[in-house]
Amino acid sequence: MHYGAHRDQWLEYYPPQQLRARGAVMIIHGGYWREKYTASLGAPLAQDLAARGIPAYNLEYRRGPGSAAQMLADAKLAVGLIKEEEPITVIGHSAGGQLGCLLAAHDERITQVISQAGLLDVGLAKSLGLSNAAVDELLGPLPLASYDPVELWPMRARVIIFHGRDDTDVPVKIARRAAGRAAALGQEHSFTLFDGDHFTWIDPHSSQWAACVRALSPVHY
Repeated sequence: MHYGAHRDQWLEYYPPQQLRARGAVMIIHGGYWREKYTASLGAPLAQDLAARGIPAYNLEYRRGPGSAAQMLADAKLAVGLIKEEEPITVIGHSAGGQLGCLLAAHDERITQVISQAGLLDVGLAKSLGLSNAAVDELLGPLPLASYDPVELWPMRARVIIFHGRDDTDVPVKIARRAAGRAAALGQEHSFTLFDGDHFTWIDPHSSQWAACVRALSPVHY
């Protein structure tokens, strides 16, 4: 389903083989907001959810230098195509976790965000210069606070923060500080560390992905 004229403005729907859940889940892929990383990263997760009876959507969005406002606008448009009623959970990996939280802060249809090694503290990521100053590349002249999840909390949606102890792409200190900010701001959240690196989360056969599925259970079943 296309929600705009750009080639990257589309949302792929994965219908459940046998409906067993309420609401829907939207997958948002990561890749430090760069164009070479695509929604193909999220497709296996959406397929797995559909096989479990959960309506699943896999988001593609505009990325690249200076795309912060465009990607948020895209996510807002895309969630409008989800036909199911609440609950809607966003599962976002890496930069997708950041975008998922931004979306939830702007759209009350989102009831839960599951952050898989998410870039939830963009200010800290900027100060660390992660991925060759990816934050500066993303924002350009735009204000950081408008695109930093921890600056938009508290919000209605619950945030589940999952992170790998061996993550060298998004250091675990990002998750720890985000969890601390959530606690201080009164943002409903949970924080769990797992073994594994940055990419185990997007392997549908991993124990890390199984934890994400379990986090859906009390909300969607």
